[in-house]
Amino acid sequence: MLPREHYLKQTFQDAVNFPEGFEKGGLSDVQARLIRKQGVLINALMQEEVSDPTSDDQHILKVIANQSAPKSPVEQAWVKYLAIVKTRQASAPAKAKAKPKAKAAEPKEAETKPKAAEVKPPAKAAKKAAKTEAG
Repeated sequence: MLPREHYLKQTFQDAVNFPEGFEKGGLSDVQARLIRKQGVLINALMQEEVSDPTSDDQHILKVIANQSAPKSPVEQAWVKYLAIVKTRQASAPAKAKAKPKAKAAEPKEAETKPKAAEVKPPAKAAKKAAKTEAG
């Protein structure tokens, strides 16, 4: 466990859910700034890794657990952040399911279609080609 100041010195980033940044992912500039500044602390609070949580810290945990309404801009920003992440993760499995089906179909097609090098000319065509080469 570390003091909350340790976590506040770190910048929060979420390259998985917000690869182009928080602003382009649906958060306002102010919300993005608050998330970057407080996100590491909030994650640490959720993991119970903060040695000296404040009453505001305890309140944000209640907000996250839907036991209280967000009262500060940071809490509102974090609720919005979580909603965006949840929406993106809910739509991700549908995309992930489609990809394996396509990958599974590819080997079947490759197995049923002979490759150009494997295609053998018909016997008559091979004899005819041999005669024209010889003649």
